[in-house]
Amino acid sequence: MAIPTTRQQFKEHCLRRLGAPVIDINVDDDQVDDRVDEALEFWTDYHFDGTEKLYLKHRITQADRDRKYLLIPERIVGVTGILDFDGSASSVNMFDLRYQLRLHDLYDFTSVSYVNYTITMQHLRTLSLLFSGTPQCRFHRHRNRLMLDIDWAQLAAVGSYVIIECYGSITGDTVELNGTVSTVAGSPTVTGTNLDASFVKDDEIIVVSTANGSISTRVVEVSSNTALNVDVTFASTESGLRAYIPGNADVWNDRVLKDLGTAYIKRQWGTNLKKFGGIQMPGGVILNGQQIYDEADAEIKAMKAEFLSWNTLQGDFIVG
Repeated sequence: MAIPTTRQQFKEHCLRRLGAPVIDINVDDDQVDDRVDEALEFWTDYHFDGTEKLYLKHRITQADRDRKYLLIPERIVGVTGILDFDGSASSVNMFDLRYQLRLHDLYDFTSVSYVNYTITMQHLRTLSLLFSGTPQCRFHRHRNRLMLDIDWAQLAAVGSYVIIECYGSITGDTVELNGTVSTVAGSPTVTGTNLDASFVKDDEIIVVSTANGSISTRVVEVSSNTALNVDVTFASTESGLRAYIPGNADVWNDRVLKDLGTAYIKRQWGTNLKKFGGIQMPGGVILNGQQIYDEADAEIKAMKAEFLSWNTLQGDFIVG
């Protein structure tokens, strides 16, 4: 059995399951693409393999401070929160209370109880939550904006980092950036010739293929449709390079996604044939598009019921 690793191979696999090329599947290629997109949307929203937990690192820019929200990559479907970034929990100097506790009370784990240390740390965390709290945020997946309810003037200095705890959808195909890109030695900017970077989001992971090998980096800011800044500094000046957003080819071989895609295409096939129901073909064959449609619709409803009962993640992330 051929294992599908691209969108095209996935479409061909679903059509073969329906009988192609022995049977003519009366579905247009654009209709197949639409049904694959529909299957992917449902799979991403409801199947535990359709998303992954991520910790995104975002470096605050002046543009973020001006608009008072962060742009989030398209594939992020839910945000559970952001980690403290005001520095109150990151002190490691010798005058820090936790340092002194470890120095004086935990010098030997084999003979000293760590119960008092654990209780003390819980108490300190409670005090931090009481007086400082945790950064609050609001997010909606269709707006791709993370609203931070903070004092931007004091807590969001340009160049500081925000760590975002979130869930992102699993993408299948590698997305090529149209055109070619160029880099300049000592610069973090990627510019392009006939490049369209308008669909690239801040914090998106991209790969730039250079003469010395591929460099995986994260987009800090999309400065224009033909230029973007990343979080690495390129060592050499090069032109005519290739850049892409990496995908996960194994997505297309997911058993549940293949079942979904096949059922959606089958229902489209039945929809197309329903208007010809009862017509006798040469050789005595009678078209029965309604039966094909009903079978596919029943399969989809059964799979959706299964998804909602045991295939989903816990609904604990913020989506609106």
